[in-house]
Amino acid sequence: MKTDKCDVVVVGFGNAAQAAAYSAHGAGAKVVVLEKAPERKRGGNTWFSSGAQFRHAHDGLADEKPLLPHISDDEFEKIDLDPYTKDDFYSDMMRVTRGKAVPELVELLVNESHPTVEWMRGAGIQWEILYTGSVPEGDRFRWHHGQSFIHSKDGGAGLVRMWQRILEDSGVEIRFDTAAVRLTIDDKGGIGGIVTQDSEGLMEIQCNGVVLACGGFQANPAMRRQFLGEGWDLGKVRGTKFNTGDGIQMALDIGAQPFGHWGGTHTTPIDANAGEYEAGFLDPANLRNRTHRYAWSLGIMVNAEGLRFIDEGEDFHAYTYAKTGAEIVKQTGSVAYQIFDAKVEEAVNRHRYHGAIPIVADTIRELAEMLEINADVLAGTVDRFNDAVREDRPFDEAIRDGRATEGIYPPKSNWCQKIDTPPFTSYAVAGGLTFTYGGLRVDTNCQVINKQDRPIGGLFAAGELTGGFFYYNYPSGSGLMRGAVTGRIGGRNAAG
Repeated sequence: MKTDKCDVVVVGFGNAAQAAAYSAHGAGAKVVVLEKAPERKRGGNTWFSSGAQFRHAHDGLADEKPLLPHISDDEFEKIDLDPYTKDDFYSDMMRVTRGKAVPELVELLVNESHPTVEWMRGAGIQWEILYTGSVPEGDRFRWHHGQSFIHSKDGGAGLVRMWQRILEDSGVEIRFDTAAVRLTIDDKGGIGGIVTQDSEGLMEIQCNGVVLACGGFQANPAMRRQFLGEGWDLGKVRGTKFNTGDGIQMALDIGAQPFGHWGGTHTTPIDANAGEYEAGFLDPANLRNRTHRYAWSLGIMVNAEGLRFIDEGEDFHAYTYAKTGAEIVKQTGSVAYQIFDAKVEEAVNRHRYHGAIPIVADTIRELAEMLEINADVLAGTVDRFNDAVREDRPFDEAIRDGRATEGIYPPKSNWCQKIDTPPFTSYAVAGGLTFTYGGLRVDTNCQVINKQDRPIGGLFAAGELTGGFFYYNYPSGSGLMRGAVTGRIGGRNAAG
């Protein structure tokens, strides 16, 4: 077997891996990056990220302006942005994960979030204002509390390209079409190197540190069936087909401790016509027409029987979208239908439903027939919902307005309006699996922990394969933020 040497090997080439490679290089290490995919399919799930949002703590516009030096003062004058404190971020993480997230890991994410977006800006990542997350009010723009304010230029694909340029300009070696096969260990149980495979065969790279940042097991049907349950092997995957759990398995093979919510996923409502893989786009080759369908809080969502099955107004979609897709997967045929009336047409369009094919009808019964749903059942569902809508407070989509239903189950807790103004529009949606929550146990140095609760020498992990951050659900923008935070820390520590 051929051999090679370097200081640090980074496995993967999405945001977490790219951050790790840049951080390790900055700490003085000779770095080799392994990307299993060919260059045209590089970037892991980051490439498919919707908007590439980075949730981080800040004290309002005064904190954000240095991240956006190309934005004029006149543009900032039109923006209303409340502070999003560390306490806010921590509370949101613990609330949506039902208190299961590991406190010290959440603190790490929260405390390092703003320093990391500053570090990325210094590295050459360009931030933009996430206007799609705002609610227009005349000529002003308002963000609801906790909605991400910035995203990387040109979305996830743009982020991958920027990181790649930064790494190449820094002299970091990137090997595409090269898979990591197994880790090798020294006589102390620490990392001795890693075996790789490309078109020419196997090679062992001897190194002092490895950062595993190659995603979860969402693109592995067998592991999905094993850990997520019945029907998940047939699901749609929003992102890359290359995240098949390789990094997790390699670490487990040398005694790493499995950790986190192995039955949990980030699964969101997407267009029912999306593909089985790369389902984040209706046209993955040209990155056109994103498939996310996040406006359901403005209407109702029913299953193939014509019945509602969730509280559509439980919270802003930023706090519920990652779990709502899993509820769709549980329904007959793993499909559901979002239904809106004409009152919310403009608001739905702001959620970028471009490329979606709606079903439009003048009556609910006609809509039911077009959807092949029992018309009596769907009409009854809409009638019961309309009768339950409380109209004692104004509708306001920018806040949790408390405009709720009364006396029906499931309830709708916010943003209720009667569905009574034709034409009526429906979109068929499926559950789109983005990433899995189970993975490896890491400490706050992002070092992988073994089954004896001790660190494995030289082995670090970053991004989606780190367990303990997300359980049941996650707040939007915290996934990419976790990747950058853990990548920065893991890369630096792997360099020694």
